[in-house]
Amino acid sequence: MFSALKKLVGSEQAPGRDKNIPAGLQSMNQALQRRFAKGVQYNMKIVIRGDRNTGKTALWHRLQGRPFVEEYIPTQEIQVTSIHWSYKTTDDIVKVEVWDVVDKGKCKKRGDGLKMENDPQEAESEMALDAEFLDVYKNCNGVVMMFDITKQWTFNYILRELPKVPTHVPVCVLGNYRDMGEHRVILPDDVRDFIDNLDRPPGSSYFRYAESSMKNSFGLKYLHKFFNIPFLQLQKDFMIAQERGCALLLVSEEVGMLQVGNASGDIWVEGSPAVRLVRCQHCRAAPSSVGSFSLESPSLLSCSIP
Repeated sequence: MFSALKKLVGSEQAPGRDKNIPAGLQSMNQALQRRFAKGVQYNMKIVIRGDRNTGKTALWHRLQGRPFVEEYIPTQEIQVTSIHWSYKTTDDIVKVEVWDVVDKGKCKKRGDGLKMENDPQEAESEMALDAEFLDVYKNCNGVVMMFDITKQWTFNYILRELPKVPTHVPVCVLGNYRDMGEHRVILPDDVRDFIDNLDRPPGSSYFRYAESSMKNSFGLKYLHKFFNIPFLQLQKDFMIAQERGCALLLVSEEVGMLQVGNASGDIWVEGSPAVRLVRCQHCRAAPSSVGSFSLESPSLLSCSIP
């Protein structure tokens, strides 16, 4: 467990890797480094999920602009990278972090080396970073859930896992291996019917269905367009939080003005300093008769008598 945590924070490296790059992470190319050096306005996290052998890692490579690799090599643990992506109508810098998620990683044997006598289990193996170890939906802005249109058991994964996605997170269900359509066993209408009939609370985010082929890049353009949905939702949430912050600041300033008072009136305090009523020079009624007060402008305090 401790070695997995070390890899997550980058304090332990796998053999042959750059010592400055944590395991499971990809080095950022110079173009992205220059782009992000100007400042990042938004951080967007996209998670790729699906059963084994559905093309998750192939998509992860394709999103980085890498070529398709025919050979299937099982991914042992979660991989994370940043990709080029921007929204068409904004100049804001968006850092898109893509997670290639492994549901259950394979524990790896540790190599020969110094072993601690008081920790024999740690010396034998180390835990992999997988969906059982990490909450992959934490701070997640969008999900791509993949299945193979030629294998029913990969669609069963969608039936099982799609309802578990947090309702505020938009999802693109991606039917992969479109280039093998003649062997299809999952029809598009079956997928759409399942999505449309999911019992989801009002206000839940979007679910979309598309098909792809990593071999010829079919569907990648649609996927880049789909990323607009989690980005606009992220932007909306940020603007709402910013608006609430401004409103809170304004109210705080108004309360501060009421506490200070102005030259035309005075502050009357009874008991606790937290209890403050305002009297103006035109109305010297007893404190018990003051009904309400309002702040018409930064320099004017007025009161009203019921």
